Amino acid sequence: MLSNYVFSENCKIDSIRKGELRDLLVATIKGKNLEMILDVISSLNVFNEGEEVRVILSREKPEFTEKDFCAHGYVVTEKKKGDNFVSIISFFGPLLRIVSADGFLQRVGLKSMDHVYFCVRKNE
Repeated sequence: MLSNYVFSENCKIDSIRKGELRDLLVATIKGKNLEMILDVISSLNVFNEGEEVRVILSREKPEFTEKDFCAHGYVVTEKKKGDNFVSIISFFGPLLRIVSADGFLQRVGLKSMDHVYFCVRKNE
């Protein structure tokens, strides 16, 4: 099923902090050449700081368990911000911001309004 993944990488939950809105957390996930900033509703949080995880972005629903975080939504945009690009994916409210030195969407072959699944699987 790996052929349907547009991105799959081992990452680390770098931090979890309180968001600006009530019951919202912001998880920062660090990968090899990128940083992901994920809005997480506190009741759905399955993350622990320092935890090693596998991040998957896919066009089709990947396998996951109740211990993992998985959401689906749409690619919104990618903008140049300073020296980096910021790609935004919306999960019908909560957002995923991917910060990278190169254009992440172009690198993985995605464009605005593509439907995607985003899963963070626990490494066991």
